[in-house]
Amino acid sequence: MDNQTRQEPSIAILGAGAMGGLIGGSLSEGGADVTLIDVNAEHVDALRQNGLKLKTDKGERYIPIPVLFPWEVSKTYDLIIVFTKTMHTKSAITAIRSAIDSNTVLLSLQNGLDNKFSLMEFVDQKNILVGITTYPADMQEPGCVESHGEGIVRLAAVSSSVAPPILNYIPELFTHSGIKTIVDPEVEVAIWEKVIFNAALNGLCAVTRSTVGQVGDHADTRALAFQIIGELCTTAHACGFAIQRERIEKTVNEALEHHSSHKPSMLQDVLARRPTEIEAICGAAVRRAEEHSIAVPVTRTILGLVRHIDWHLEVATSVDMHKTIK
Repeated sequence: MDNQTRQEPSIAILGAGAMGGLIGGSLSEGGADVTLIDVNAEHVDALRQNGLKLKTDKGERYIPIPVLFPWEVSKTYDLIIVFTKTMHTKSAITAIRSAIDSNTVLLSLQNGLDNKFSLMEFVDQKNILVGITTYPADMQEPGCVESHGEGIVRLAAVSSSVAPPILNYIPELFTHSGIKTIVDPEVEVAIWEKVIFNAALNGLCAVTRSTVGQVGDHADTRALAFQIIGELCTTAHACGFAIQRERIEKTVNEALEHHSSHKPSMLQDVLARRPTEIEAICGAAVRRAEEHSIAVPVTRTILGLVRHIDWHLEVATSVDMHKTIK
């Protein structure tokens, strides 16, 4: 279908936090038909009152964009881009199940290794796209997202035999909106490489309450990051993925130097007293390592420490709820 005859797709962003806001806002600014869907009442109210405040290298601006709570969704969408935390994927999609018909395509650009399996519970495999994005994004306050520096979106169809037609023009649509995007047949390699990147930095930042730059400035934490890279590169190779250690190390070095003030999502979750995505990143990687009898002591230690933080939050929340009920 060429540009003159095709109908532009209706797009929903499920999870309009930092990354969802950046992608959704950029697409809307580029002229795409985009609706944000989120459950954070304060964030939704700010978006409705002022539009999305987006701060990028292009400057600061407000982008008017429709935003809904899940229970307000009343139409189906051609493309739903999933940006929720991995542990919320199933409940979030269930909440907007009426937005999905037989033609709806689900695209996960989430962190972690196993997102496609969650999507398979809702649509046929031929209607699933998976990928990664390397754009940095921070939620500065409700209704405000900031992103500086370059990045890319890599995506591909899960089915090796049938790809949804929308895949043919997502790269053009996204790139037109300033989001550099490519279809990458080796996207599973890219997903693994991002998992390793995140495992190297997110957990360390969360445990130490440090920005990316602060982790890089201290010799010990910097060394730990690269030890995690080594452990998980060995794991990925054992799983049959031709990841490139040098490329990951280069990306981590660039983040340490050029994204020094960035607070990774896992650190933001810890500071905001929210559950983290440690299981989808370090947990999934450690499970793969165990399957191949590979020792990953540093990754396992970070996993245990962040699990403790999550456990402590769960206990504290339970106590607070008990006091409220009493």
